[in-house]
Amino acid sequence: MALNDAKWYQNWFGSDYLEVYSHRDEKEAQQLVRLILSNTNFEPGSHVLDIGCGQGRHLSVFAKNNFRITGIDLSITLLKIAMENNCKTSNANFILSDMRFLPLNYKFDLILNLFTSFGYFENDEENKSVLCQINKLLKNSGGFVFDYFNSNYVKNNLVPKHKKEVGDLVVEQERYIENSRINKKINLIKNGKISTYFESVKLYSPDEIYDMLRSVNLKVSTIFGNYDGSPFKNDSPRLLVFGEKIE
Repeated sequence: MALNDAKWYQNWFGSDYLEVYSHRDEKEAQQLVRLILSNTNFEPGSHVLDIGCGQGRHLSVFAKNNFRITGIDLSITLLKIAMENNCKTSNANFILSDMRFLPLNYKFDLILNLFTSFGYFENDEENKSVLCQINKLLKNSGGFVFDYFNSNYVKNNLVPKHKKEVGDLVVEQERYIENSRINKKINLIKNGKISTYFESVKLYSPDEIYDMLRSVNLKVSTIFGNYDGSPFKNDSPRLLVFGEKIE
């Protein structure tokens, strides 16, 4: 895969991705959902949409708390896992779609965009279109949770090269910042075979995120710096924005 492949997200989110990010598990998802539920007023029965839901880690926790769930993702591999994990859940829907163009005509109580499922696209308008979808699909009384990395933390804690073993898989990662994007080349070595993937995410500052949200009539209410509910600071690892639609 070429290092300048703008559509890296169409190839990366499959079975290899799950192996590399196996540490992002249900326990972490439970922690974030607890934080969401303890800082919002949404009751069981409310309808939750997760844009970029992946294998449905967070939605599964909501489902266990009797919420209605809908997940959107571009990876059929991850969506199949999400469907399998929620096959016994009533009011569960999973849809294959690009997050910029969501084929939905009904509105939600709560919309999620978690685990840095934002900034994938080449220009600001394309990225902003994801936030426009949140505004379009939120009920007037609805809320959103936007989970992104803290760009300040990323810049100050960048590890250029890292190597680890996950079972019989060797994972080599090379990270660098270029053109206001955090880029990652990932080599996966297994049984002598090498597979190469690429990630590239726009490095928006916290202020740029706030401004972008406001520009699409999404109000910022509360900001956390990590899944444990710690307050946001300049050196926080995450930028967790809780907000609502401006009526």
